Amino acid sequence: MKIKIFVIILLSIFAVLTISSMRQNSATCDEIAHHIPVGYVLLNKWDFKMDTSQPPLPRYIVALPLKLFMNINMPDDRALWRVQDRSIFGRDFFYKYNRDQIKMVFFARMAVVFIGMLCGLLLFIWAKSLWGERAALFSLFFYALSPNILAHAGLATTDMVATFFILLSCYSFWLFLKNASITNIIFAAVCLGLAELSKYTAILLYPIFLLSLRGVPPKTLDLAERRAGRRSNPTISKFLSVIFLSLIVVWAAYGFEFQPLLKDSMRLDEKLQIAHNIAKKVYPHISPAAIDRLDDFLLKVPVPLGSHILGIMGVFRHGYEGHSTYFLGRWSSHGDPLYFLVAFLIKTPIPLIIFLLIGIFIFLKQRSQMGERFIFIVAAVFFVASSLSGLKLGLRHILPLYPFCFMICGGAVVLLKKKYVNILLYSLMAWYAFISVKTWPHYLGYFNEAIGGPANGYKYLRDSNVDWGQDLPSLSRYMEKNGIKEIALEYFGQADPVVYGVHYRKFMPDEFEKPHDAVYAVSAQYLEGVKWTKDHKPAAAAGYSIFIYDFAKEK
Repeated sequence: MKIKIFVIILLSIFAVLTISSMRQNSATCDEIAHHIPVGYVLLNKWDFKMDTSQPPLPRYIVALPLKLFMNINMPDDRALWRVQDRSIFGRDFFYKYNRDQIKMVFFARMAVVFIGMLCGLLLFIWAKSLWGERAALFSLFFYALSPNILAHAGLATTDMVATFFILLSCYSFWLFLKNASITNIIFAAVCLGLAELSKYTAILLYPIFLLSLRGVPPKTLDLAERRAGRRSNPTISKFLSVIFLSLIVVWAAYGFEFQPLLKDSMRLDEKLQIAHNIAKKVYPHISPAAIDRLDDFLLKVPVPLGSHILGIMGVFRHGYEGHSTYFLGRWSSHGDPLYFLVAFLIKTPIPLIIFLLIGIFIFLKQRSQMGERFIFIVAAVFFVASSLSGLKLGLRHILPLYPFCFMICGGAVVLLKKKYVNILLYSLMAWYAFISVKTWPHYLGYFNEAIGGPANGYKYLRDSNVDWGQDLPSLSRYMEKNGIKEIALEYFGQADPVVYGVHYRKFMPDEFEKPHDAVYAVSAQYLEGVKWTKDHKPAAAAGYSIFIYDFAKEK
């Protein structure tokens, strides 16, 4: 009973910190341009090929509260949501067809807060199964106060949803490894399908699970259990059953869609040209007739899971082409292989890193069990695969690794038996809690003390690591406090600043080269585009992502 009270307290603290902080943040780029409006289209129109950049499950989840609790206006004209630039429809959805934008974002985010609480509860349950209640509470403590978890649990995006379902899938497969019963086969298959529907990178779970299967000793049960037939060892055939059933779950989420890959697809000519380029790269002397047959297949031959396959292909293409990434002071089209390692080291609280190293040391020193090996395999494969990918758009891409890190940290609990070590570890926990409270409500922009804290984060990383358009309320409060009626704004985001009380004008063309007698606000993402920012220190900052330059006062 005492343990349950502690679990409730920690999850309540998590909910309070998440909800209170998210109310201080404006809608981010992806919430407006992609996830919430696209999710509403999927729920109401079942137009899966309107946007295949992400699987549908997180979008179903963030759009469901709007469908249930709000009177949302949605155009019937398909052409109005099927525009080439999804951000155009996103802005129209929020600011043209509907008026209560802040309430819409709040409801969508609350769905993710609920998912975040489920994720914390699942983390506790799994850690308890592995190492007992004390270690599980320890793991949940780190989860509930993690700046990175708190940041994304308060956003209506895919990352927290994917983190939960990937963790759930791994937990269910761990149960399958322990006992490959019919119940566990079905449970593992459903959870694996849900993970695939939450993030395309969850496709990595298939080789991870196969690798884990090979690591299970053929005789994992004692003689009495085997004779009693209480448990069943996993086999290749049972594993294939999990895979097959998981694909059925994925297909069901698309309404058992059965149509050609590119039929009714957005940017059809572009996708056909990409297919032609790939074919010519593989077969340099491919004939025009073969190209025509390829087009016939893509446009006329029905296949199951067409939208999902198209999305996975899009991720590979995006990774191959790259994306503009800021890393350690420079921009590049392809992220550095060290990107996620550096991001983890500077955006993870130092006490957690210390506990993680202690936990790893303990597991290496002791003979690890199947569950511990499985956790390390999952974390290692995800981290390496992410590092090798061409897409480096933020720490959020490796957010699913954090629950596994928290469980590894739980292993450090064994050191609490020693008096002096006990004092040190509880001091680290107090430091960790202080970090979480101090960072509120700007969790998205958190960076640790190794680089001087959040104020210096923009010098090392950009995009969703620090600037996702979330700090308009902070800018509004600064303007009100300092009596600023209008500000010149270069803003990285899709939200309407006026909705959050920011009255602004856009930069005039020459102001990118030289400032006028005015007050300016520049998003971190756009600092290099405003040439004079490198020669002037900002007078203040809104949150950690919008920098304010007051030339009106200087003159």
